[in-house]
Amino acid sequence: MSSLEASLSVIVLAGGYSRRMGVDKALLTYQGQSLIGRTIHVAQQLSTDVIVITPWPERYQPSLPDAVRYVMDRYVTESTQQPAAGPLNGFAQGLRQTHSDWCLLLACDLPYLEINVLQQWWQWILSCASAQWPHLPTKPMASLVTTQGSERAKISSTTSKLWQPLCGYYHRSCLASLNQQLATPQRSFQTWLATLPIARYDAVPPTMLFNCNTPTDWTQVVTSHSLDAKLL
Repeated sequence: MSSLEASLSVIVLAGGYSRRMGVDKALLTYQGQSLIGRTIHVAQQLSTDVIVITPWPERYQPSLPDAVRYVMDRYVTESTQQPAAGPLNGFAQGLRQTHSDWCLLLACDLPYLEINVLQQWWQWILSCASAQWPHLPTKPMASLVTTQGSERAKISSTTSKLWQPLCGYYHRSCLASLNQQLATPQRSFQTWLATLPIARYDAVPPTMLFNCNTPTDWTQVVTSHSLDAKLL
């Protein structure tokens, strides 16, 4: 097993109701694969330990590789069938099931994921973790992308609303803080990330973070693919 596989797990969140889309967006087909299938294909190139967090594993199991693990998302209350804690709770449930030092968290609806970008990002983390971060007074608990310019400090815990949480790497040392956040009424990623030391990574194309929430988003994805195909 390589060092990549030994120290990294991938968690894919697939627990949303897709209300704005009107259909399960994870099963929308792009370039011959469902969105969740494409995400899993990328994930398995990074790690052999891939976990899908979902309230309905039976919906995805028939079309996904057998090696994928499933964790039942328990945030749906039996009485209302409504989310009680959202994606932050789903991430926590997955992180508790891993033994790797790091975890890559991905939303299931990222059609433009690029494996080479994620691999380069992971190698950057490994390099920093061995050469730079041991000398810092506070070691990063995550590496994320922000929408701000490169003037921002590389290690930051401010303006968390600018971080992109559903395509990023998290160290398992963040689990204690994550559990503490879930014990409060403020159960959003943005609120939690404001408490973490984060290493910003700047080499991710903005398009890779585009996710599909509405029919308009999906039309944009399909249209862009059609235009690309005509140019080939």
